[in-house]
Amino acid sequence: MKLSLNAAQSMAAAYALGTLRGPARRRLERMAKADDTLAALIRRWEAALVPLAADVPAVEPPARVWNEIEARISPRANAPARSNALSFWRPFGLIAGGLATVLVAFFIWTSSGPRSEPLFVAVLTAQDSGPRMVVSMHEPDLLRVRIVKPWSNIGDRSLELWVLPTEGAPRSLGLVPNTSGDTLIRVRTSDARMQAASALAVSLEPAGGSPTQLPTGPVLCSGAIAAVKKA
Repeated sequence: MKLSLNAAQSMAAAYALGTLRGPARRRLERMAKADDTLAALIRRWEAALVPLAADVPAVEPPARVWNEIEARISPRANAPARSNALSFWRPFGLIAGGLATVLVAFFIWTSSGPRSEPLFVAVLTAQDSGPRMVVSMHEPDLLRVRIVKPWSNIGDRSLELWVLPTEGAPRSLGLVPNTSGDTLIRVRTSDARMQAASALAVSLEPAGGSPTQLPTGPVLCSGAIAAVKKA
């Protein structure tokens, strides 16, 4: 089975972020071995997102985590040697503990925003400059919008976030400040605007937003929605 370009972009982004897990992740890896275009998309997303992980501060896992690791990998008879070995390897484990985990932590759990696992994640990219925004939906009624790289030279115009449904016209979710960091938008998963949502996009609008309830300015970035868990 060959993925469409939009589906391949979405799956490659989810793979690089770490939100594509289990059998789906392994299946995509197998497909990439036989599909040079898909493999190139994955490499592109990883190249764009990996540098962001450098900004994530190291976190020492609680003692119970190491105790659980010790209990699983070695018999208790070797406890002293095991303890010394783990002490040596712990700093390396913080670095090599999984790039996907680090990226998910960076985008979803490293700020004062919601800590729960999101229902979906969308990475919005611009054609000429890579990822610009990450949007995640959290239960019961919270949409978290993080601008990775603000836009310059937009004057007094506004950024407006839109839902792109599988059918029909875009639906506005409101304005997003053009600043680094998080914007929290209250919207329920049952909201009519969120139904059949397949992607999100940001357009540049007059100050205060679109006067027509539809995008009027250029689309600055867009990205497919990648489900993380069922609502």
